[in-house]
Amino acid sequence: TPPDLLFKWGLFDREPLERWTSGRVTLLGDAAHPVLPFLGHGAVMAIEDGVVLARALSETPIIEDCLQRYETARRERATFIVLQSREAGKHFHHADPDSYRVRSQGQPADERLGLFNYNPVTAAL
Repeated sequence: TPPDLLFKWGLFDREPLERWTSGRVTLLGDAAHPVLPFLGHGAVMAIEDGVVLARALSETPIIEDCLQRYETARRERATFIVLQSREAGKHFHHADPDSYRVRSQGQPADERLGLFNYNPVTAAL
């Protein structure tokens, strides 16, 4: 590829936030947990957040309690995906891919990591 046709894109990472909610305000999607693109979960995380937030809003009359309930329900999965995506990036961009060989232990990676078996409609609130 000719150099003038190449593009350089920045990928920016940060540690997971300690909290997403303050009083009657909360974050969702990339504002709460920006995800590097290596697992393909960025958009789906925002959709999952929206579903869980809608459920919490419909079930919890006090807004502050509702938002805290949403954050508590989502924090573990969101943090897991953020950190797994970071690790996947290391696999994709390491000079020696064999040094990051992952053993499947007989399970496909998506099952082992729980990437696709989360259901925001039925997840515990």
